[in-house]
Amino acid sequence: MISSSQSQSRSSSSPKALLIDLDGTVLPPDDQPTAVVIEAIKKASQLIPVDVASGRVQHEVGHYARMFGLTGPQVADNGATLLDPVTGRSLTSHSLDRVDAEHVISALQPEAMRLLVCDEGRMVFDPAEITHWTITVVIAEFPTHEEAVIWADRLQSDSVNAVVSLGNKDDWYVNCTKSGVDKGTGARDFSRAAGIDPADLMVIGDGWNDLPMFRTAGHAIAMQGAPDELLALATAVVPSIENDGAAVAIQQYVLNA
Repeated sequence: MISSSQSQSRSSSSPKALLIDLDGTVLPPDDQPTAVVIEAIKKASQLIPVDVASGRVQHEVGHYARMFGLTGPQVADNGATLLDPVTGRSLTSHSLDRVDAEHVISALQPEAMRLLVCDEGRMVFDPAEITHWTITVVIAEFPTHEEAVIWADRLQSDSVNAVVSLGNKDDWYVNCTKSGVDKGTGARDFSRAAGIDPADLMVIGDGWNDLPMFRTAGHAIAMQGAPDELLALATAVVPSIENDGAAVAIQQYVLNA
């Protein structure tokens, strides 16, 4: 069953394209989407452009796009990169200035449980191995929500956007991108590539880092159990990931539209 949220629908027409978050939306803790979800995504992609929008780095987003049979532009690096999953090439990229990237990395490296840097599309675990300094995202893992929030607040600046996200294994991350770059950026880049107005875009998500794309899209579908801030922006709420909520949304708003 799909329930309406407190917000009113921003678009009464059927969506012309779809962006789907990964963790907590279609990826459970074992990182294996159900057959029901995979089939729903594949069927939807035969009707409209369907793509992934994730805080995950480019090679992971490409992997899941191929699993779903998607060939169009994918949103990776928390909105900083629009990726061609077939060639692995970046179509649109928003990089941190080197000074900002160096500051973020030097601050996080001694504090984070794990640090991941995407440098010109390549995933780097050791900052000493960065070669190009064309860095789209710096991701740091922390043991608790509280610590992640503290570091996001410290690193947020006029030139750096730092947001907290929750992985599908209850792991907390700080995602650092260029100021003004987030999943809303990715949704707009994707909409331009698909040749549609964002008002005709449908998004499905479950976390705080999905807030910008919920504000951008005309159809914003939240998973049950999402944060209150996301539910307040949603045009509809679907069952949790355990109940294949993303497939329910696709069936209702795309396949049966």
